[in-house]
Amino acid sequence: MRIGLLVDGQAEFQALPYLLDRISTPHTLLRPLYCDIQPFATPEQIALASSKRFPLLIRKHVDLIVILVDKESRPECTGELAASIQREARHRLSESAPDVRINVVLKVTKFENWLVAAPSALRRLPGLFGRVESIARQVANGRADAVAAIELLKGCSHQRHFDKTSGAVAICRHLEPINAARSSRSFAKLLRVFESPLARSRARARHRRPHS
Repeated sequence: MRIGLLVDGQAEFQALPYLLDRISTPHTLLRPLYCDIQPFATPEQIALASSKRFPLLIRKHVDLIVILVDKESRPECTGELAASIQREARHRLSESAPDVRINVVLKVTKFENWLVAAPSALRRLPGLFGRVESIARQVANGRADAVAAIELLKGCSHQRHFDKTSGAVAICRHLEPINAARSSRSFAKLLRVFESPLARSRARARHRRPHS
């Protein structure tokens, strides 16, 4: 199966290819395409923006289109919001490519939460980050989706500044998918969509975790 990805930010567009290369999957992952998606838009508006990229992906003979969107601070249930966007996007795709599937994954709360989900990647960048243990403590036990990720990255940066694009590229060159999945449920959802065996590893690790 060929999987095309639509992303809502330049950081994702530039950085995700380095991470996708290390995700084991039986499928072919194409390089992400940037799409002018506004995370706070309605599901209909997000689907409309995404649909402008559908023809290009169809020409690439994809079997599945995955739309990645920041959830930000939207109050809706994550699953319900993703399902609403997915229904609208499928409706726009059904006439031109009825056999192509659609899946929507919300980054909770945003891409930077995935970047802090595996602190081992930050430790491999001592020229950029210090005091990484402060992040590791906060994202442990599956809490990466709930932290103020950008503030954490700024706080442990030597310059007290985090460039979203170049910083994301640097981190994704080292970020291990299995470690990120253990701390971020939304990233683990992406692995499940890709049918990656790493998703099963994450599930087994969660099952073995002792109850507090």
